[in-house]
Amino acid sequence: MNTRRVMAVGAVGGMLAGMMMAMTEMVYGWISSAHTFWDAPMAIWAWVAGLDWFGAPGDNIWSIILGMGGHMTNSMIAGVMFAAVATLLRLRGLATLVTAGVAYGLGLWAIMRYGILPLNDPESTLFTTDLVSPQWVWWLAHAILGMTAGVFFYLVSRRLAARPLEHSELRHLRRAA
Repeated sequence: MNTRRVMAVGAVGGMLAGMMMAMTEMVYGWISSAHTFWDAPMAIWAWVAGLDWFGAPGDNIWSIILGMGGHMTNSMIAGVMFAAVATLLRLRGLATLVTAGVAYGLGLWAIMRYGILPLNDPESTLFTTDLVSPQWVWWLAHAILGMTAGVFFYLVSRRLAARPLEHSELRHLRRAA
């Protein structure tokens, strides 16, 4: 896979993976009596802009919108990084890519939870306590993020391998030979 394709596949896969992760967090907030559906995206922006941006969803619509935008941007970057690693390591097969994806997602959460989020206190309490979600939900959501990235990369790689080469690709291969 060429660099542009890796970036495109990774960005789209990252968006889908980020949506699955966000839905895990948001559904937890919806079914929890102590949280709201909007707590997770609101907390993302509150970590950046301050705790005043976290509270009643109706009073914090911009923190929800900006948090979702920030989350999607981060998810696309994470997706590109996963696609690049999977390409460089030549990972193949559904089980391999799902396992690698889950490990990648859990590794991302470990870096975020213990490395990046604590850099901004007291906003870090949104993620390092049960203020938004219990820790098990964050771990599960990141495992789902990675699993989704792995499945998407597998499906796209399989599709690309099955399609015939286009004329421009054949010309490029002839020049390289």
